[in-house]
Amino acid sequence: MSEVDDVRKRNLKNIIAGEVVFSKRPGEVLKKWRTLFELSQKSIAREMSISSSVLSDYEKSRRKSPGTDFIRRYVEALIRLDEKRGGLKIREFASDVQTLSDVVLGMSEYTTPKTMAEVVKLLKGVWLAGQEQQNSLIFGYTVVDSIEAIKRLGPYDFFRLLGASTERVVVFTNVERGRSPIIAAKIFPLRPRLIAIHGPRRVEDVDAMAVELAKKERLPYVLSLHQTVEDVLASLSQ
Repeated sequence: MSEVDDVRKRNLKNIIAGEVVFSKRPGEVLKKWRTLFELSQKSIAREMSISSSVLSDYEKSRRKSPGTDFIRRYVEALIRLDEKRGGLKIREFASDVQTLSDVVLGMSEYTTPKTMAEVVKLLKGVWLAGQEQQNSLIFGYTVVDSIEAIKRLGPYDFFRLLGASTERVVVFTNVERGRSPIIAAKIFPLRPRLIAIHGPRRVEDVDAMAVELAKKERLPYVLSLHQTVEDVLASLSQ
């Protein structure tokens, strides 16, 4: 393997391990990366010489947060298994770093979590669905350029917008009607706690099917009425 490939592997290992270590929901991060690598619990457990039930317990947070040795072995298992298949995912994720930076306008984890109601207020949000969950906690945010996302992201990249935890708000900007974000959230097993859209100026301009689907999926859905994307970013960083 070339020096460039070694650097790619090392960087990817650091990214994955860092997400697990700093996440308040490490089990979700473990599952996210396993899904991104398209690997089964059984194959990773075998590579790590542990039982599938142990890995399942970590992913479902039935065990306390994994230690550094477990995380190291887990990450190395992902990399080795992908190398056995030709290293396709390693190269894909390495080449996608710039792609994601073009799509994500802002991403951060909150030092102190906020309630969903607090985040909606910061966004100057109007509830479209899921207001009954307004006391749920939000641990971070991601702001996405919807137009760039459509052009650049592949089918599994939605996971990568979730940062260190799914307990976050993902704001889609440059939205016309708002159907695509809800459909994307419905398809994938991991979804953000709250989806917000920015673009439509009135509730009546939001796609009615998207609102109904969000209600059916019990997915909190909000329209931000900030004037600009810059205002959205500034409000969430408070």
